[in-house]
Amino acid sequence: MKKYDLVVIGAGPGGTPAAMAAAQFGKSVLLVDKRDAPGGECLFEGCIPSKVLENAANRFEIFKEMKAFHIDVDGKEQIHWEAVLEDKKQILKRRSMGALKQVERFPNLEFRQGTARFTDTHTIDVDGEKIAFDHAIIATGAAAFLPPFEGKGVKNAWTNAEVFEKTELPEEITFIGAGAISCELVQMFNKLGTKCHMLERGERILKHIDEESAMVVQEKMIREGIDVQLNVTFGKIEGEEGAFSVSYTQDGEAKVLETPYLLIATGRAANVEGLGLETVGVDFDRHGIHVDETLQTTQENIYAVGDCTVGPKFAHWATYEAGIAIHNIFAPMKHKTDMSKLSWVLFSDPQIASVGLSEADAQKQGMEVSVERYDYAVDARAQLDKAEEGFLKFVIEKKSGIIRGIQIVSEDASSLSGEASLIVANELKAMDVMKTIHPHPTLTESFGKLAQQIFFKSMMQPRR
Repeated sequence: MKKYDLVVIGAGPGGTPAAMAAAQFGKSVLLVDKRDAPGGECLFEGCIPSKVLENAANRFEIFKEMKAFHIDVDGKEQIHWEAVLEDKKQILKRRSMGALKQVERFPNLEFRQGTARFTDTHTIDVDGEKIAFDHAIIATGAAAFLPPFEGKGVKNAWTNAEVFEKTELPEEITFIGAGAISCELVQMFNKLGTKCHMLERGERILKHIDEESAMVVQEKMIREGIDVQLNVTFGKIEGEEGAFSVSYTQDGEAKVLETPYLLIATGRAANVEGLGLETVGVDFDRHGIHVDETLQTTQENIYAVGDCTVGPKFAHWATYEAGIAIHNIFAPMKHKTDMSKLSWVLFSDPQIASVGLSEADAQKQGMEVSVERYDYAVDARAQLDKAEEGFLKFVIEKKSGIIRGIQIVSEDASSLSGEASLIVANELKAMDVMKTIHPHPTLTESFGKLAQQIFFKSMMQPRR
């Protein structure tokens, strides 16, 4: 029986960097994935495909904005959907082959396509072959979770995986759920001229995100013609592609929505089925594998990272966790994950970026904070770009003066999130940010201007 120092199950943004890091330590490593190349769902069905389509939609939208800049465009703009999908295909191929070449640089790292299952705490079965290991990392990611809706139509609906494979741009589509995936996709399709509906159980979209930020996006969706229906109780979902029927009640009134296409995006479920976790005593539930702060499971030689665990489900978080897991397996000192400095970006319109704690997060922790705000309506760059919607917020711990969280709502929040991450990770105060000279006219000036605003506000307060 062949034996490895480390077996990694799943070759996405958590598993692949973990395997390569272990190989750099000189360890013998087996990386197993059901696909024939590294990348995971983020590359093949999530982050990257959605951004290819989003880029096309945003550039298509520019034609509609030309008149605001006094530019006439002759003729009727047209999107070549099949060409966009071909771009997506080529980018995915390029990135997956690039990842495979990186893996192949290490002679002590073997990549194998197959399905892995634990048979005991030091053995896995890969398509019938038994393989021994000292340590294992589970990085199998997550997939779309379909709630137990009534009706036969549920199994025929799209998820984020299928929507990127359709060769024709739909004329009309309904989204069930108003989380990150739905909000990104519904705005993308709306920009391309698709008639869009969104049905959500809650009282607003993006229920896990700072309410002020979410409401900016919700209000823009409604202004741009997206049919957003909130406080919905779902009944039966019937039909198939081309003719769906969604029954629901809203404010006590029974309603039926007929729609040719239906996409369900109501959360994620960890990919743990078939791994044999029960056999080796690794605790898990629908939300994921249970790990401690060192990413160790309930079995001491088995670790788990990324979306398959209970915790944040972001590609960059999985990569961060991969480094910590490898350190904790092979280095003498243990490191712990620190969610207080987590950053993320929602590629909505406008974009939302968040780093560290929101005001609600701080309140849950019993931390006394002040929230300071800079409005992009007064910003020079935002005015020049005619993109004045949005704001920058600092969440400041009153006791220490440290900026514990930053929220950004802006057309280009993703580009601003790097500076925000550095501020929170290094526990800077407003005075530290004020020392930075930001170029004019850029949106990054907003950090300095907000820091100045905070400083002068503090100077006006009476001394004790």
